[in-house]
Amino acid sequence: MNEIPMYGGQHNPQVEENKEFSNNAAELGWKYYDKGDYDTAIKRFNQAWMFDRNNYRAYWGFGVIMGARAMKENPKENLEESIKYLEKANELAKDNPRLMVDLAYSETMLGAFLKNDKEENFQAHFDKARNLYEGSEKLDKNYPLLYSNWSILNFFEDKCIEAKEKLDIAKKLGFKPQPGYEKDLNEKLAATIGK
Repeated sequence: MNEIPMYGGQHNPQVEENKEFSNNAAELGWKYYDKGDYDTAIKRFNQAWMFDRNNYRAYWGFGVIMGARAMKENPKENLEESIKYLEKANELAKDNPRLMVDLAYSETMLGAFLKNDKEENFQAHFDKARNLYEGSEKLDKNYPLLYSNWSILNFFEDKCIEAKEKLDIAKKLGFKPQPGYEKDLNEKLAATIGK
């Protein structure tokens, strides 16, 4: 249960709210997340949630971990879960540009998954992602991951020139893209220009 967000819906009502404990647990959660130890990270985010059910950082943690799990298993279900938690975090945090980028990325990936599966409603997810990227850019133009992730949205929408422009901005801001993505983008761009 402690590796499922919000303990799978189970909560001990005996636990009193303690924002300090909650924030400390969330901070630990992010440290484990950054090390790639998602199982330990989610345990800490669960503790953060248990001590403060309105701690946006706990929901943010749930969202990014479910997004990471989607890359390994059950992509549609895990991305939908990711979006649910990131939307809740976004609602609680109000105008956090980095959180908006994470939410937009999950929307991008769900849209890409649905597009690949030939499902009709993929465009709605791409549109939500674009709106979030635009909103984030208004708040912070110096966040490299914003432009890198926005580039991926453009790539999936077959807007290769825009994808390259966004990736170039990310690189100017110090971002090092995955070589595989840059190669795929350059190949797709060459094929597009060649038409």
